[in-house]
Formats: sequence, structure tokens, C-alpha cells
Amino acid sequence: MVISQASVIHEYATKKPSVSGVPGHFTENEQHKIAKLWTMLLAYFEQVKDKPVKVAGEYIQTITRDWSELDASDGFENQDPATLTLRAWQFTKGESSIKRFGLGSRKAKLSREELALDRHVNETTQQYVNRINGRNVVLMPDNFFPSFAHPSTDTRDFRDIFWSTVSIKQHPDYWVHRYMRSAGWDVDRAFGMIKGIIGWRAAEAIDKIISEGEVHSGHDELRLCLSQLIGRDRLGCPLMFVRVRNIMPRANEGFVFKRYLLNQFESLQIVTRRFGRVTMLYDFTGFTMDNTPFTMVQFMVFLGRKVYAESSSVLILLVDSWLFTNFWGLIRPFLDANLSARIIFVKDVSEVRQFIDEDQLPKELGGSNTFGAPFKLPEEGENIKMFDLDGRQAAETVWRRCIADFENITKKWCDCLASTSRSTEELDKLAAQRDELGREVERAELALNKFTRSRNNFERL
Repeated sequence: MVISQASVIHEYATKKPSVSGVPGHFTENEQHKIAKLWTMLLAYFEQVKDKPVKVAGEYIQTITRDWSELDASDGFENQDPATLTLRAWQFTKGESSIKRFGLGSRKAKLSREELALDRHVNETTQQYVNRINGRNVVLMPDNFFPSFAHPSTDTRDFRDIFWSTVSIKQHPDYWVHRYMRSAGWDVDRAFGMIKGIIGWRAAEAIDKIISEGEVHSGHDELRLCLSQLIGRDRLGCPLMFVRVRNIMPRANEGFVFKRYLLNQFESLQIVTRRFGRVTMLYDFTGFTMDNTPFTMVQFMVFLGRKVYAESSSVLILLVDSWLFTNFWGLIRPFLDANLSARIIFVKDVSEVRQFIDEDQLPKELGGSNTFGAPFKLPEEGENIKMFDLDGRQAAETVWRRCIADFENITKKWCDCLASTSRSTEELDKLAAQRDELGREVERAELALNKFTRSRNNFERL
């Protein structure tokens, strides 16, 4: 199913989101395709149950530089974080600099100012909290393991990663159908997409990134408030506001900013648990090419098009720079038709109001929304349940039982749907049971994630 930009705009004009091809509104043909996809997935779980995925973990690297010669106070406390990040980036700019923090020689001796700026842009939230408190503040356990059923940190179980990803939604079909829509309801293509993305999540230890959350993410990106949830759009979807001009990914190690992006996207999956989609408002005012290096944009497109396919309601790009026109020409070939249809270019705030009411627009863009919550540091004790291994094991047992029950009822539902002798009453009964068991999977995940995931800023405020 390919959507058009005109249909997206019409939804906002009428304040009536389309329900075509979404759970609860599937046609008979779409139900058969969803059933076929589930049949393929359940069979694949059996094929790979004894073939764990080896972890590569590009995004769980750690910074190795030595900042021990610096004082706890770096003299930057009263300075603008964005200005400091810009200064750090300026030290890395230019081929003549052999002291580039992210790409240069690790053996080069940095000046004290360079070293302090390096720490400013690359230290994690945990390191920052330890530094300002003068002690090791215990924010979460340091002995991550994926699950009691698969405790190895070197490999991941494909089925486990699938269900830990899928069960954050109010029904498993909500996650699965995204890839069906993205694949144009081509079952084989959707299956290939899901298989590839779950394999990627396993290999990159995304579960570990989710578990550690903001605690082991770069603190600089968080305090800069590069992206903030500020309200809702005209369809009621959560609204994320992104200040592109503050993004300086070249100031730090490449994986640091990528990990930040992953954390933001994963947090949005939790926020949109019951909304399905999120609207992103990108303010390109003051944009320069340094704000969006092409390799980083490629990674963002990969996330938006594949990893979190069909997660956006609309992407609004407020652009006042001719520079972006040429840049867009490089990006567009990497987008699929559905994602392209949801990208809306606007030249001024008046055009934004087609999608976002004035009381939800941020004040800096002429709206009346004054909500601009700063990043609040995690506190000792907020992740106390993560230390309760007995509680976690009990919650995991319930979660696994709910998943097994859902898989079993799904097999029965698929068989019934495929049968030529089925009755409508029998199918409706199985569908109702399946829907309830799907909701039980979500409730079990909600109970389990208190033990497996550190809290985020959205929950802290």
C-alpha cells in the first residue's frame, strides 16, 4: 500500500486519521496476509532456536581517553553547553588537526583546554554524575545480561529479541503490520525486512542500549535538548521538536551520537505504545552542512526507513536555507515512497499550522506552547527494581508464558483462517481470544521492563 502526500495532508485537514490497513480494520485479504506472515515467523523461530546471533556491538563501545589529569570542575559550569560543543567541534575541524577527538591520533597530546572540551562532549551521564558528586553514584546495575533464559552477553536469541521488541506495543500485530505496510503488503518482503531488522538488533545489542538508556549515553546530547517531546499534533500524535542547528555530531565519537539517536527512537517506541505514530518537527533555522554530516543522515534514514518503519505520522521540515535544497537531493534516493509522502517541507510557521495547532507549537516558533522541559539527571534509586533479580525472574517467567500462549493461539487462528470449512463463529472466537492474549503480552512486558530498563527523561518529568 503506497500512500500519497495529498492523503496525509487530508488527514490533518479533517483531523481524521486513516484506518485503512491498520489493526482492527484489516480487510479479509489483509488478514490472510498477516496470518501468512505470522506462520512464516513462528516457523523461523523453530529454525533458528539453536542458532544464537553473535553480538558485534558497534554502538556499545566506550570512550577510552584518559581524563584523570583534569579536575572535577572544568570551569565550564556557567557556560552555554551549545557554545562549548561548538568549540569542541572547532578543535576537530580541518585536516591540519591531528588531535581530532573522533577521528585523529589517540596518541596526540591534547592541551588541557582540548582535553576538558573532549570530556565535555564525550563523557556519559554516569561519568558526569560521578564527577559532580565526587563519588561513584550507583544509578543502575553494572552486570547486564539479556535474560535468565539466555544469559550470555556474547550472543542473542533471535526469538527473544523479536519478542522484547514487539511486546512494547499494545498488540503484537501493531508492530508486525508496520513492516507489512512498508513492504506494500508483500508478505515475503515483509518477512525479509523483519528477519533482517531483528538480526541487526541482536547483533548490535540494542537490548543493552535500552537497558542502560540515558545512564550510559553521552550526556552532552541530552543536556543540549536536541530533541524534546513538547505536545501533540492535530491528530493527537506525540510531537517531537528537533533543533537541527544544535546538532554537532562531529564534535564527538561517531558511535556516541548514533547511540543517542537509538535511545531517542527507542524512547519514542515506549511513548507511542498506544498512539502508534509520532510527529517530528525539524527546525532547520540556522542550518549548516556541519549540523548533518552525510554519514549521520544515512544512519538516520536507515533508522526511519527500516528499523522503525512506519513509525512517523508526519515529518515536518521547517527550512529557511538554500543549502538544504542541494542536501535533500542526496538524501531523497534513499527514501521509500511511504516515507517520502510523510515528509512535508514548509518555509514558515504559518504552514506548520496545517499539522500543529498554535497552542502546541513551541513559543520560539511563534506558538503559545511554553513547555520545554530540560534534561533532568537520573537520581540514585530511580532504577531500584533493576537490582531485584528475583522479581525480574518472576516477571520474565510470566512474560514468556504470555508469549507462548499468544504464539499457540496465533497458530490456531492462522489454521482456522486458512481452513475452507471454518465457521465465522469459530474464527471470531479465536480472534477475540488472540486479541486478549496480545494485550496480556503487553501487560507482562510493562511489568518486566521495570526490572530490565532504566527510566528516561520522559518518565522523570
